[in-house]
Amino acid sequence: MPLLDIVIPAEAGEVEECVVVTWLKKEGDEVQPGEEILILQAEKVSFEVPAPAGGTLRATLAKQGDVVKRGQTLARLEVSAEAGTAPPSAAPRPEPVAPPPPPATDVRASPVAKRLAREHGLDLAQIPPADGSRVTEKDVLAFIEARQAKVEAAAPPAEVREVRASPSAKRLARQHSLDLAQIPSTGGSDRITERDVEAYLAAQQKPAAPASPPPDAMQTIPLAGMRAAIAQRMHQSLQQMAQLTLHTEADVTELVAFREQRKADGITYTDLIIQACALALRQHPRLNATLVDNQIRLLPEIDIGLAVALDDGLVVPVIRRASQKSLADIARERAALAERARASQLKAEEMSGSTFTVTNLGMFDIDAFTPIVNPPEAAILGVGRIVDKVVIRAGKIAQRAMMTLSLSFDHRLVDGAPAAAFLQTVKQLLEEPARL
Repeated sequence: MPLLDIVIPAEAGEVEECVVVTWLKKEGDEVQPGEEILILQAEKVSFEVPAPAGGTLRATLAKQGDVVKRGQTLARLEVSAEAGTAPPSAAPRPEPVAPPPPPATDVRASPVAKRLAREHGLDLAQIPPADGSRVTEKDVLAFIEARQAKVEAAAPPAEVREVRASPSAKRLARQHSLDLAQIPSTGGSDRITERDVEAYLAAQQKPAAPASPPPDAMQTIPLAGMRAAIAQRMHQSLQQMAQLTLHTEADVTELVAFREQRKADGITYTDLIIQACALALRQHPRLNATLVDNQIRLLPEIDIGLAVALDDGLVVPVIRRASQKSLADIARERAALAERARASQLKAEEMSGSTFTVTNLGMFDIDAFTPIVNPPEAAILGVGRIVDKVVIRAGKIAQRAMMTLSLSFDHRLVDGAPAAAFLQTVKQLLEEPARL
């Protein structure tokens, strides 16, 4: 039987390397066309690798936690005689061959939701997504709980049916897994009431001693998935670049007033900073560059990435052609991208191809920090909080709103003076928001 190499799928976009999160199939397992074999984690997004044809998984060539590169063989699939031979190029996710994939493969769902549905024998097409677009783990769990509740309602426990009790007492007993036969009734009646159940629960509750781990106990968190991808990416950035950070303070008193005027339109400080960077990059194209084969390429489009924090890491959605968009357009696109990022609905192409990145930690009361350049970009701007300070302005003492800006850049591509000139332009634009 012919063997087919499984590689990083084309749906991964421009991703060059990933981390193996978990194998959904093991060596010797039979797979159907389109059935997920494993889950990969790129720097900012996870995705499933499907079987390009039906057959038997003969070899898994990467283990959980391994970093794999584009074109690297992840597994080998022995194509069954009925499925035929895949084309020599072994392009990921070709047209399905017989037998057809199960209906659930057409439903948009997270990897965890798909795995949970398979374990419980559920059809994802029957599970309504809470957000109307993508079935999540919570949707599947809610579906399972609702189904179980129907079963319990149709056949209550025998001991509950044999004891005289009010409906609310029965419901409360089921919620706490209590045997109504063990609960004494009060009030001179043999019928158990909700108050009887509550009294029984109160009597059973005893203050629990706080659990204290042994002195030598240590919590460990696996460096895997998104966390492993970010760690590898940032380590690579510091190893391969000559990074330097410049700091400056901007007087953003006028910017604060300007933003208050536009606040009702959904304009945030991040939107204003993105637009300032986009305009400054037009004047200083050396900061909108990348290094390819020992050549500095000045990039024609200004595509600004925005770091968005998640519970288990961060993602960087991209605002394309930012220098050609109005402030209102940037605000709308930024809000939509951030919302999809927190809902894990970003596509791979929405998180790749940025030419410059903005990361804002001001909302966490951070004054200044040293951001790490996001390869293969040349620079990244870190933004601190806005603080009221007493300063000397025009020879007089004044209270002004101040913001620290931190520019990290690759010294191989840009010298200190051009980088400082760029940062100075960003500062001037933020200090004179009418120019935005």
